[in-house]
Amino acid sequence: MSTRKRGIEGESQASRFLRNHGLTIVQHNYRVPCGEIDIICREHDTWIFVEVKRRKNSEFASILEQITTRQCQRIRRAAQYFLVEQQVNEYLAKVRFDIITINDSQVTIEWYKDAF
Repeated sequence: MSTRKRGIEGESQASRFLRNHGLTIVQHNYRVPCGEIDIICREHDTWIFVEVKRRKNSEFASILEQITTRQCQRIRRAAQYFLVEQQVNEYLAKVRFDIITINDSQVTIEWYKDAF
């Protein structure tokens, strides 16, 4: 299976996981010139921007260690674009940045709320 196909499958798994936990999926793969957000969802009045990381195993490094500060900054900027498009005041909105990790070798999904 190609890396991109595995990524798409991982994002689908993460979406199902989030739906099962009561969140409403708003959009997948939101892209703007400054970055991309894998999943955008809502939980009551909170906008949640989710980065999904899927790996075959964590032998090289933990999945969380592979998320860089620069990547977090790009996600935050993309979230600002999204909120402006939705005409949401980014200073008044409740916003959270979560990470979903999927480890195929251990068959686990972990949800890190308010990760960055």
